[in-house]
Amino acid sequence: MSWIDASTKLYGVLGKNIFYTLSPAIHNYIFREISYNAVYLAFDVSEDKFDIIGRALIELCEGFNITIPYKERIMGFLYSLDRSAEVVGAVNTVYRGRGYNTDYLALLSILKRYSNVLRGSICYIYGAGGASKASAVALYEYGCEVHIVNRSLERAQHMAHYLSRYGIDIHIDSDCSKKRDVIVNATPNPSIVPDKCLDGVSLVIEFVYNPIETSLIKRAKTRGVEFIDGLKILIKQALEAQRIWLGIDFPEEKVLEYLYARKLIR
Repeated sequence: MSWIDASTKLYGVLGKNIFYTLSPAIHNYIFREISYNAVYLAFDVSEDKFDIIGRALIELCEGFNITIPYKERIMGFLYSLDRSAEVVGAVNTVYRGRGYNTDYLALLSILKRYSNVLRGSICYIYGAGGASKASAVALYEYGCEVHIVNRSLERAQHMAHYLSRYGIDIHIDSDCSKKRDVIVNATPNPSIVPDKCLDGVSLVIEFVYNPIETSLIKRAKTRGVEFIDGLKILIKQALEAQRIWLGIDFPEEKVLEYLYARKLIR
């Protein structure tokens, strides 16, 4: 699709300081490949404008994504929530006024191959935002003992209390004091995970995707630790969104090839 007309559908991503986002590149590429008359834009919105613009996008867009820091705030404006969003307590995908959490859906899919390793493992998650909650729910469902490390104790406690309503028990720690098997960085800062916390782990999960090889991924590689990088999560959750919006299964490999061909990732 190389034109915009009166029939063009509007999609986008809503966040704050999202100059780095690859979502428009990914989704506009998919729209072109399937000859779908739609455009996907980035809506970089300050917090004082969020209420007005968030409500407007729900009405104007066929579908859109939400990223930091609005994954929880958008929930109060939506008409309904899918179970993925309700249990996680955060929304990152909207379709016709209904909220979903494709971070959680993506992780469920990605982690399937690690299911035997995860059962009974101890997992430390850094952060207490939307990505952290999605990780906590997915890992808990695979049988992990989940621990949260966050700068704000109050935010971590709020997260623990919310998830407990759905039978998901998580522990709050000040650092990675126990034996650990899995480390997740669900913050924008890969350096937040101390070196000592990588000793003895079998899997590292990183949500930051720019650059792909973050300091955390580099440290995991040095130790020979298996990892899931942020780009894989980004693409997988984007494809989950496309499945919700259009009911399609688009090849992950084609998106990755396109991003490298356009030199959009490093």
